[in-house]
Amino acid sequence: MSKIVTFDSTIAARTRAAAQILGTPDLLASYEARGGIPEDLESIRDHGQTAEALSQAQSAAQAQGGAATLAVLGPFVALQKEYSAIMAAVQAVRHDLEKAKAPVEVMTAVDKILVNEAEVTIRTVLDKDGKAKKKARKSASQEALRAEIAKDARALLNLASIHNALEKRKVDGPRLSKLITVAESLSGKLAERAATKGSQKAATSALHAAVDEQKQVWTACYRLLASVGREDARVAQLLSEAAYKRSPKTAKTRTA
Repeated sequence: MSKIVTFDSTIAARTRAAAQILGTPDLLASYEARGGIPEDLESIRDHGQTAEALSQAQSAAQAQGGAATLAVLGPFVALQKEYSAIMAAVQAVRHDLEKAKAPVEVMTAVDKILVNEAEVTIRTVLDKDGKAKKKARKSASQEALRAEIAKDARALLNLASIHNALEKRKVDGPRLSKLITVAESLSGKLAERAATKGSQKAATSALHAAVDEQKQVWTACYRLLASVGREDARVAQLLSEAAYKRSPKTAKTRTA
């Protein structure tokens, strides 16, 4: 069985062959005389055309996905850089507060902000005895990090008791507000990228299905087509173009 899984020159050639036989009365009659029916050829043609359309949709989705990634990457890197700078200042502020004997509740609030609380994901792993167990780990997804940045910036903005100390370290209200605004603006871009990736996966799945359907019909009807080809050079040429050719490494050629 051939390994074709996507739209390629072989799928295109089989589509052309079916369409050509369907559109040529004497070739169609010859095929029918051997037990073939027009629906065979229509199925090969239609699934091939569907595969071609889906291949184009897949390429468009890939291009959009690349554009969406670029739209997110630059601003996200800048956001992380600013967040890192602010949190470095917060770490220094914590030392200032500790020296100033700040209340325990204030120190606790600052410590909570300094801890990375990005969403935790749970996965199942096998221990050395082969037993399954749950293991937690921090999620490093861009959305989880974006949400963590926005949450920390809001927490700092709401912790009025440390604003004077923050301002001495060049972290004021407007700077924190800007961090929140940028983080929130990226949420839509991340969602758009996720949707684009979803449409790409859907197009790919449907493409594989269309190719598989054409392959099954072609394989089932190939002996009938080959019989016509042995008596008609036009069909023989069409079948030659539609033959599945493996890569040079395998040095083998199959027709179905």
